[in-house]
Amino acid sequence: MFKIIIMDINDDHNHFCIYCGEKLEPGQRFCISCGREIHRDEPVVKVIPSKYKDKIDEIEQEYDFKQKRAMELLNKLFDSNHLAYDKFASSINRSNLLFNNQLEVAKKIIEVDDDSNELVENEIESKIKTLETFIDKMDDLINELVIQLSSNERDNDDINNFFDEMDDLINSVKDY
Repeated sequence: MFKIIIMDINDDHNHFCIYCGEKLEPGQRFCISCGREIHRDEPVVKVIPSKYKDKIDEIEQEYDFKQKRAMELLNKLFDSNHLAYDKFASSINRSNLLFNNQLEVAKKIIEVDDDSNELVENEIESKIKTLETFIDKMDDLINELVIQLSSNERDNDDINNFFDEMDDLINSVKDY
């Protein structure tokens, strides 16, 4: 999630021993004149967050919110012993597992992103699109549950079509 730039503030030339004044060679650890250890300033480490970090965090929060909302609607709509409840809950759980897997992969790729490798950036953008697809499908699920909640009629074809779409998404991510 971060890239690290190390800038060495020592240029390792024209330095002298602070104890005896002897000229030091680059990388020298002990003064050849007085034998004392050479203390060099530690390198300055500047941590720069990846430009994708905020986007990934935003996607994660949005998905978490929507999947919780979907579970709330599911619990309002169906009894936990109902067959449709099991189908919806199973789809949500599978979606959660795959989303979290893709999210972790995206976070690991971001860790190696240094803004200079186009292949890495393309892979991150691809993962972001995949994660956004999960959010879109969760929106579809929420909409379906709201429609079911507002309607007393159960349209099994619509529900089955939705499950087929969720399964297609899950299978396409597994293949990827």
